[in-house]
Parts: sequence; C-alpha cells; structure tokens
Amino acid sequence: MRKGDGAHHLERQSLPELALLPFEQMLAETLRGFLAELCLTNAGVVMAYISRSQDANIEDLVASSAELFMKPGRVRYARHATMETEWGFPPNVSIDMHFREEAIEAAFRVEFGDTAIGVHIDRIAFPAGPGTPDDNLRRFGAALASARIASN
Repeated sequence: MRKGDGAHHLERQSLPELALLPFEQMLAETLRGFLAELCLTNAGVVMAYISRSQDANIEDLVASSAELFMKPGRVRYARHATMETEWGFPPNVSIDMHFREEAIEAAFRVEFGDTAIGVHIDRIAFPAGPGTPDDNLRRFGAALASARIASN
C-alpha cells in the first residue's frame, strides 16, 4: 500500500504480480453485462473514434453501454484509448476507465483482443484508509454491488 493525497492505494507497480487478480475477477464479473453491450458496438466505429481522438464519442458509447447495468456515473471513460494494429493480425484495443463508488475508486483498462476481453486494474484507492487484504477485497466487492442496478 502506498499513501498519498490522503488516500490509501493498491497500485499494480508496487504489488506482487497477481495481487490484483481477485479484484480484477470481481470487477470483470460485475461488468459482464456492460462489456457484452460494449462489444455490440461496431469495432470499426470504435477504432475510428480512437484513431481520431474522438473522446466525446467514446464517452457516449461507454455511458450508453453502462446505463442498463450500472448506476449513472459509476463507470466512466477515462479519456484515453489506444489501438495496436499489425498487418495480418486483428487489432488490440485498450480503453482506460474509472470506477467510483462512495468509498472506493479504481482506475482500470478494458482490453479487447482477438479472442478475449480483459480487465486490468492499475490502481484502487481506499479514501477511508487501508484494511487487511481480505477487508480490502470485501470493501471492493461491496462497492461494486452498490454500483450495480438492482435488476442485474
């Protein structure tokens, strides 16, 4: 844990390699419906928005994909997306996102590859202070559950 700006953080760069995996699995499961909805967007359109730095359009896609699954403003586009292309291979797209619920904030990336979608957390902030690893995971899970729309 690193303390900074009055908050306590779990940061990928300062943790063992798989330390964030349980958090990522929990986040991915919570975002399953949102990610499925986002995948229905034409990939060519998304890549055009990224290549032209049309952040407002990407922000709209993210917000409209999330609206059936998450409470407003809980998952949002972090105004950075990249696309890697190599001749003869499918492109890889990465979209930076933020999750924010009352007691938790997380910065993460959604990565769209050839055959899979990945969720990679870069940082989780616990403004109320740190807890044990189990307590942090429980608090993160509670925040995710609170951010979901009840019918999902």
